Amino acid sequence: MSTPAGPRRRRERGDDGIAWDKINKCYVGTISLGYDGNGKRLRRTVRGKTKAEVKVKLDTLHDEIKAGITTLATYTVRQCVEDWLDSLELDPSTMATYRGQAEKWIYPKIGATKLKDFKATDADQFFRDAATVLSKASLVKIKSTLVRSIRRAQKHDLIGRNVAELVDLPQGQTGHPSRAMTEEQASKVLRAASGQATGYVQVVKASKGRYGAAHAATENGELACGNKPGQGAPTTVIGTDLSVTTCRSCRAQLGLDADADVSRRLEALFVLSITLGLRPGELRRLTWDHVDLDAGVVHVWRSASRSGDVKTPKSKRSLVMPKRAVAALRAHKKHQAHERLAAGAAWHDTNLVFCHKDGRIFSRYTGLVFTTRYGTPIEPRNFNRSFGHSGRALPHPVVRSSSS
Repeated sequence: MSTPAGPRRRRERGDDGIAWDKINKCYVGTISLGYDGNGKRLRRTVRGKTKAEVKVKLDTLHDEIKAGITTLATYTVRQCVEDWLDSLELDPSTMATYRGQAEKWIYPKIGATKLKDFKATDADQFFRDAATVLSKASLVKIKSTLVRSIRRAQKHDLIGRNVAELVDLPQGQTGHPSRAMTEEQASKVLRAASGQATGYVQVVKASKGRYGAAHAATENGELACGNKPGQGAPTTVIGTDLSVTTCRSCRAQLGLDADADVSRRLEALFVLSITLGLRPGELRRLTWDHVDLDAGVVHVWRSASRSGDVKTPKSKRSLVMPKRAVAALRAHKKHQAHERLAAGAAWHDTNLVFCHKDGRIFSRYTGLVFTTRYGTPIEPRNFNRSFGHSGRALPHPVVRSSSS
């Protein structure tokens, strides 16, 4: 005859509790953390399909508590990335890139995942899915965002390990090939910037209707503005006098409307960019006190970044300019002086400084080399638009500026 089973052992104070949740059909494990200042009991809970699974989660939770990690049950990957982005102080354009990248790829795919439940396998699957669309370079940028966001969460004791660092990125899709200009193409851009666009010998209309703009064109029918006739639109030669061209872009390319030709007033910008390889941010921040026209040297020490520094320490350099660049800058300086007088009180002059030397006070103009017609800095979009406008002189636009 078997002896009756004794009474079940009562849990000691501080022991974890595991119970069956009838409503959610799962086991619930509970850890008691004592009481808060108002006498309310503090608990942490985990859930699982089996008792064994719950016990493993309770052990992990104990380790996190000992390490001081206080991951909120509702804290998601999206909140983690948003908190990291909010902590940054970068250029508005850089922040827009980061946020756009997160909103397009991270938030829709894994943003709702609880950070404490985000595993290395989840990150691996996310990048394998993204690799069917994105290039390797894009995958690297997205991984960097995730790694740095979770690293910040680690710093604030919100998570134990950074699973994004454990992922090996797939190859991804083939990116767009880099298209550098040939010597002939660079010459065409410089001719367009100087108002010396060549090769356009006739005026044509490319339209199905009776009315349409008159374009300057080459013998092969390539339009100076870079536009292509619509499908089925006939191209009719109406003469060889280019002055009757009515297309505003074509007239600008040929220098027929000097006031409307943005690229011509920034000819020196194109010359420096092509002959010396200066970055857009470096050109936008270049000042006259860093240009020595007599010695033919330009000092590239600043950029249009938030900090004002160039991209890398080695990027700070002094370059000897070719004669064409010196001549273009001399002409540009005279042209800027005329624009300054024409603008009058509307000119934004904040670059006249007074210096002390040998007990004497003298003024020095340190204004920006490349500005708008009113002395203000050129916005990045307008800067890139100037490149694109001059690039229309080519059969295929290949002028591409890198980010500063």
